[in-house]
Amino acid sequence: MTIDEKIQKFKIDLLRNLPFYGDIMLMMPIVRNDQIPTARTNGRKIEYNGHFLESMSEGERNFIIMHEVFHVLLHHCSRAKGKNPKFWNTAADIIVNDILLRLKNDMKYRGIEFEKPRDGIFDSVNPTDTVESLYEKITRANNNSLPKDKSMIWGANKSKLLQSPEDLIIVGSTLSDGDAFPIEDDPYSSVPDGLSDSMIDQIVRDAMNKNRGTAGSFFAPRELLLLDDAKRLNWKSLLKDFLQEEINDESSYTTPERKYIHMDLLLPGYSLTEEKLEEVWAFVDSSGSIGDREMKEFITQLFRISKEFKCVFNICYWNTSVSDVYMNIPDEKALLKAVPKHSGGTDINCVYNWINSNKIRPEVMLILTDGYFGKLNDSVFRPSLREKTILVLSEGIMINDDMKKIGKIARL
Repeated sequence: MTIDEKIQKFKIDLLRNLPFYGDIMLMMPIVRNDQIPTARTNGRKIEYNGHFLESMSEGERNFIIMHEVFHVLLHHCSRAKGKNPKFWNTAADIIVNDILLRLKNDMKYRGIEFEKPRDGIFDSVNPTDTVESLYEKITRANNNSLPKDKSMIWGANKSKLLQSPEDLIIVGSTLSDGDAFPIEDDPYSSVPDGLSDSMIDQIVRDAMNKNRGTAGSFFAPRELLLLDDAKRLNWKSLLKDFLQEEINDESSYTTPERKYIHMDLLLPGYSLTEEKLEEVWAFVDSSGSIGDREMKEFITQLFRISKEFKCVFNICYWNTSVSDVYMNIPDEKALLKAVPKHSGGTDINCVYNWINSNKIRPEVMLILTDGYFGKLNDSVFRPSLREKTILVLSEGIMINDDMKKIGKIARL
C-alpha cells in the first residue's frame, strides 16, 4: 500500500469502529507535501511528508495524523494570535498528546493501531489546564524569553527541557526578541482552500449529532462535547432587550393625564424627568485575540445603541488586568480615542477584581472576548452580575460552564 492508501485505511477503520472520529476525519483536508520535514497544520488543513510517515509504524503514523487533527479541531492556530509561537506550540502539543494518550485505549480496544511515537512532547497535564494556562506557565518558566537553543525550552514546571517541534503555522505572532511572523511568510497564505473555524465546528456538531447514541462510550475531550449547537444569538438584539427591560423595571408613573378621563381612560402622564439608564459598561479583551476591525465595529455599534437609549457609556480594556479605562464617552470623536494601549495574556477574573476594587455597580455590562480566558475564580466572581451581563464571543467556540455562569451568551 502507498502512504496515501494507508491513511485512507485509517479513515475507514475509524468510520467502522469509532464513527464519531471517522466522520470528522472524512471531512478533514489531509494532503501530501514532501517539501516539509514531518507534518504540520495551519488550522485549515493538514500537510505531511510521505517519506516521514513511511518511516513510522502504523500505530505511530495514526497517532501523528490524529495529533494534527486535534490541533485543527481545537483551533490552536487561530487561538495563537499575539502569542510566542514556540511556547504556544509546546503548550498545544502537551494538551493534544495528553488527549491522545487517553484516547489510545479506545483505539486499541476497537482494533485500531495507535502508539505513542518516538518523538514528541509529553508532559503531565492537570484536569484544569488549558493551552492558555500552560502557555502562561511555560512563558514564566522561561522568563519570557527563548533559550539560546530555540529548539529546547523549559517545561511548565521548569522540571525538564522539552524539545519543541514546529507543527503549527502561526501567523502574526511575535517572538520575545521582537521577530515577527508576517502574513506574507505564511506558506499557506496564497492557498484559498481549507476549513474555516466555523466549518470545523460544524463538522464536529454534525459528527456529534450523527453519533449521539454512542457519545460517552469513548474518550472525547470536553471541549468537543460542549460544542454549542444552539442558534446564534444576536448580541445587538439581546442588548436592546436588556436595555428595554431595565427601563421598564425602573419606570415610574406620574399623575394621570386629565384630558383622557372623559374617555374612561387612565393613562400615565409624561414624567417631568427624562428616564435613562445610569451606565453601561463594556469590557473588551485586548490580549490580541480579537481583530482590530471586529473590535472597532463592536464598540461603534455598542456606542450607538447606548446613545439610542440615552446611556452613559464606559469602555474598559482587559487582558490579565484592566489597564485602559474610558469613562462617560460623550461622542464618536471621543470614541475614536478610546483605544487599548496594552496587550498580554487573558484572565477574565481581572474584570471582576477591578469591579470589586472600584465598587462598580453596572446596570448592564458586556464582555467581548474570544472565549479563551482561563478558569473563572468563584472567590472574585459576582453572581449578582449574571442577570446583567452579556458575554459576546468573537469565535465559534464551544460553550463551557464558566461562560454560562457569567451571563447570557451571544455571538459577535
